[in-house]
Amino acid sequence: MRSARRSVRTSWLAKSAGLVLSLFVFASSAFAQAAAWDQKAVTAIAVKLEQSLRDLDRAVRRNPTGQVGSPLRRAQFQAHESLRLLMITSRRLATQLRASEDLDATLPTFRRLKMLRRDAERAGRRANIPGPTLERIVSAQALIDQLMPFYGQAEAEEEAAEQAASGPEAAPAAEPTRRP
Repeated sequence: MRSARRSVRTSWLAKSAGLVLSLFVFASSAFAQAAAWDQKAVTAIAVKLEQSLRDLDRAVRRNPTGQVGSPLRRAQFQAHESLRLLMITSRRLATQLRASEDLDATLPTFRRLKMLRRDAERAGRRANIPGPTLERIVSAQALIDQLMPFYGQAEAEEEAAEQAASGPEAAPAAEPTRRP
């Protein structure tokens, strides 16, 4: 009985933390101020992010998995797959920045990193995440948030250009009526 209460409490804590993390992520990215490009600073943050995600992966691998065939177990494996892709992309970003690639060259990789982070977050909400692992997730998210000001303005400009290129949404043309 005691372990059942602890499991329910841990599950509730993990879901609550996921919700708080989601709200924090939304709020921090919405209010990120643009910063001038600083190759050295961005590279240092990207390298820390790469290491942080590697540590997170080790922590996730140590977590017990659910019962075979359970939705919880599938969610855990989905979260781990999302984390794996996130690690690969963060490694790519760090490598690009170490090679002195600039904002324009690394922006697509950063956008992919943000997309994968959202996917990992969704998958993580369904998985039962222990407290120490949650702390590592928050740490990695904080590093992504530190990168946001450097990419924010360029990302907004690129999205505006994409919207302008697609033009106004055209309404489907009505079929001509046939007269006998």
